Amino acid sequence: MALNYEMKNLIDAMTQEVIKIYNIQIPITDIDEVVRSMGGVIREDSGIDSFSDGRIRKSGSDSFVIEVSPFQTEERRNFTIAHELGHLFLHMGFQTNEQRWNEQANVPYYRNGNSELEYQSNEFAAAFLMPRYEFKRVMDEHTDGSMVNTAEIARYFHVSVSAAANRGKWLGYLKW
Repeated sequence: MALNYEMKNLIDAMTQEVIKIYNIQIPITDIDEVVRSMGGVIREDSGIDSFSDGRIRKSGSDSFVIEVSPFQTEERRNFTIAHELGHLFLHMGFQTNEQRWNEQANVPYYRNGNSELEYQSNEFAAAFLMPRYEFKRVMDEHTDGSMVNTAEIARYFHVSVSAAANRGKWLGYLKW
């Protein structure tokens, strides 16, 4: 299941608003601090099973908890947290839909599966960590002729090489 172009653009626009509202500096070098600035807390939980790297739940009227597996790389952890922020803004209604947020129970969203919600949250994570305007600038700096150094782009954004490559492909900068 893939997201259509219109949905990807809506999610991209939302991430830009979140970045602007919270005055987030790109690249994000301390995602834990970003989460704290939004009213959230990140906790490591070694009990998270192998089907999920993280989960998120409402913890108060203006607060939330993201739990992540400690058994992932820093790059994967960053993407997992950004993915959970996707659930927060897109699906839980935090700062976007007061009624939906107020209806949230203390039931976590898990990062697993291939549902449309998961694809949407992955899209949010990619756009949040690697905004279009900054991605293009960094990619241009790390292009030698026709070769793009995806590893350097990934290093700049603190994400995996595959996450950077996938973002570049969707943006139309890299070939599938």
